[in-house]
Formats: sequence, structure tokens, C-alpha cells
Amino acid sequence: MKQVQLPLTEIIERDDLYNLVKDFSQRFGFCAFILDKEANLIVEKQFIPDYCLKYLNSPEKSKICFKDTVKKIKMNKTLFEKCWAGFYKIVVPIRFGNNVIAYWVTCGVPAEINEKMIEALTNMIDGFINSFVKSYENWFNEHEFMTKLLNELISQQDYEQVLEKIVYSATQILKTDRTTLFIYDGEKLVSRIAEGIDQEIALNLGEGVAGSCAVKRNIIVIDEVKPDTGIKAVIKEYEVKNLICAPIIFKKKLLGVIESFNKKSAFTLKDKKHISYLADAAAIALNNAQTFIALQRMSIMDPLTQLYNRSYFIKSLEKETIRLNRYVGELSLMFIDLDDFKKFNDLYGHTVGDLVLKEFSNLIKNNLREADIAARFGGEEFVVMLPNTDREGAYKTAERLLQSIRNTEIAGHRVSASIGIACYKMGLTAKALIERADKAMYHVKKTQKGTISFWD
Repeated sequence: MKQVQLPLTEIIERDDLYNLVKDFSQRFGFCAFILDKEANLIVEKQFIPDYCLKYLNSPEKSKICFKDTVKKIKMNKTLFEKCWAGFYKIVVPIRFGNNVIAYWVTCGVPAEINEKMIEALTNMIDGFINSFVKSYENWFNEHEFMTKLLNELISQQDYEQVLEKIVYSATQILKTDRTTLFIYDGEKLVSRIAEGIDQEIALNLGEGVAGSCAVKRNIIVIDEVKPDTGIKAVIKEYEVKNLICAPIIFKKKLLGVIESFNKKSAFTLKDKKHISYLADAAAIALNNAQTFIALQRMSIMDPLTQLYNRSYFIKSLEKETIRLNRYVGELSLMFIDLDDFKKFNDLYGHTVGDLVLKEFSNLIKNNLREADIAARFGGEEFVVMLPNTDREGAYKTAERLLQSIRNTEIAGHRVSASIGIACYKMGLTAKALIERADKAMYHVKKTQKGTISFWD
């Protein structure tokens, strides 16, 4: 991992450094303080021996002492040398990873002390302070890694990628073997991504460990999985030895459950904290992604009928005609109009009219394939794009729809619809295809409502 240049106080609390300096001075009876790379004071002296005070009895002498210190730290190495006052001064660079981020300075070491002893003291300080910082380094790198993953997770908008990122993050942060992500659909917990499992798992609330976690809304840790633990044996050859499970909750609303399996060692309090952070980040990410999907849907859907809107339909049709102008293929377009709908609205009111439009739209959807695109074109007019459909196929679809209309009471009323069909020919634009289907529909309106007509 690339080392980041950070101030010492962003790695270790200033109070911890203060106590470290104070403890050292009390033990050895020498001055000690910590400077940053620019020689700014991080932790000041907590003790000054009496024999040093007489040399620091004026601001001018204090400045001389400080300049001497700055000169020595600029050498950027561990050293012990005599200072201007004749005492030994020890400078130890404090390293984080491969970078020097601060300096430990010990001064006021009497010159009478054997040089070998001073060298030993210097090495001891070097080992002591850098071992102390090293103990924070692993924690800090782990923290940075987790923060990076969680930030990436929260910033992701694509729903499927959010799901994948949650699972990946759980396995990486917890150092487990596999993770399963359950999403709550309002009735059951459904496994959206389960590492190593191809089939979908659906659990009732309260069922299994994940179901219990969802009901209790607490983190569950099982250090030793037993036959009565309540885990479904989905993969016979995969033995679950231990697991940790956390609910994903956003503003008191259950969104899902993270369940991670088989850590080589026992789960710790730190693991519980980490999965808690991950669950919180996952809740934000899932909510953001779901909101983004809802906004996207709103931008392309007709709010009353929940069919696509006119703008989206035209864009989709333009893409399809451009494709067909380059490659050979079939395409048909239906233009549908509810007959005498204005009179119906005048007679029964707009509330009943809106209900008819909703139910009529559902009838259209129920008579189409997944590949077909239906939209409300405006008012009581609807359009349907039928990819890979020739004249005969379009007629069968239109006839099937009319038969459903004849056999169905829509909002308690009998209605009829007129359908115009236009089939794609090389060189036609989306606009031209819509105009042809529209003209075919108006031909039906003028001749025999409730039937089908082709443009040609």
C-alpha cells in the first residue's frame, strides 16, 4: 500500500505523545520534545534539569539552543552530538512507513556520561519511539484501507455495483472466506449476491441466522457453527465453521443483511465494529442507489400509467431505426387510441377516466413480450414498439390485445380501442414510422373503430 505523508498527530493522539515525553523525562531525567518536519513544536518539554536552566536564562540563549536543534534535525538522521552549551543532544527521526514525519529530540545529556552509554541511549530511544509508532501503523493502514472501501461504496450509484462492492468489502475488511448479501423485498430476505453460490436463497424474517439478525436488528456472531445453528446447507461440500451477521438499516427501515463466513481466527470486537461501519455505509449506498434508480425511472416513466413516456419511447425508437438502417431486421409499431375517451371523461369524470387509463395500460403490458416497449404517447394515445416483428407478427399481437379488451371490463366499463400499424422499411426514421402508424390509426377511427389497420 502506498504510504501517505501525514502529520504525526493524525496518527497518534497528541495526549498520548505528551504522556510519552513526560514519562521519558521522569525516568531518565533529561529534556525531551517532539518537532515536526518543519521544526514546529508538536510536544514541548515537560522537564528541564536544573543544570540546563542556567544556560536558558534569556530569550537569546533559548533561540541559540533552538537554532542548534534545527541544524541537527536537518541532517535527517539518528545522531548524538554536543550542543552549543557542551551537553549531548540526541535526534531521532520518527518514521511512518518509509517516510520521516517528525523528530524526537533529547537534550541536556551531561558530557561526562560515557559515549558508549549515550550511543546505547540513542539506539534505545530510536527503537522505542519507532516501535511505538509502528504499533499504530498497521492500525492506520487498515483504517485507511477500510475508509477507502467505504467511501468507494457510498459514492457508487449503479445498484448492481453497489451490491458487488458490499460483498467484496465485507470479505476484505473482515478477512473471511465468503460473504452473502440479502436484500429485503418487503416480505423475504433474498440473496442478491452469494459468493460461491449460483442459486438464490430466500429466507423469511426470523428464519436462520440472517433472518434472526433482521428481526433482532443486532449483530450476531457465531464462533462455532453447530448442527442446530440454523444455517441452510446450500453447498454440501462447503462447511460453515463460524460467521458474523449484521442488519442493513436506513432510517429504521430494514434494507438487508450482510452475512460473512469462515474467518481463520475468532471474530473480535474490532470485527463487530468493522461490520457495523460497513452496514452503515451499505445502508447509505443502497438508499442512494435506489433513489437514483427511482429518479431515473421517474424521468422515463409516465406517472399515471407507469408505461414509458413519450420522450423515452422516441429515443428508443430512434436507436432501433438507426440500428436497422445499418443491419437487416424487422420492426413494427402499433399506435393505439381509446375510442370516444373524451365522451367517457365527460360522462364519468376524470377520476374514473384515470382509472381506465391505468387498467388499460396494464392490459397492454400483459399482452406484450419483455422485449416490446409500450408508452403513453399523450392523453388516451399509446404506442408500442415491436422489435424483430414482421407484419404478420404485429397483426397477431394487435388482435390478441383487442380480444383482451373485448373480454375485459376496464374499471367496471366496456371500452374499445383502434390500432394502426406501420412496419419498418429501410431508410425510415423514427418520426416517419410514428407518423405512418398514427395515420393508420386515424383511418380506423374514420372507418370502423375497434379494429386494426396497416399504413400500407
